[in-house]
Amino acid sequence: MPRPKNVMPTYKLTTALPLDVHTALATHLYSELEQRVPQNAYATFLSERIREFFSSRQLDLSPFNGTNPGTFSVRGSPESIAELRRLLGDIA
Repeated sequence: MPRPKNVMPTYKLTTALPLDVHTALATHLYSELEQRVPQNAYATFLSERIREFFSSRQLDLSPFNGTNPGTFSVRGSPESIAELRRLLGDIA
């Protein structure tokens, strides 16, 4: 039976990962039930992380703690970052 077409078109991507990164990712995605990494698990995981990256914001904490720019930063939802900026502004 042929697989149904994807509602969302996909793009095949080929990339190389450092072995330690691949090992950690494969271990995280591994299914004891299937005794392997399930089909589409890599694509699902990477798509979710990429969407998180583009929908989140980053705040450099150097203006608040006197460190070099980029030394300490946090990433979160736009609302969380706005609230953190407001709270830090109140004590800075």
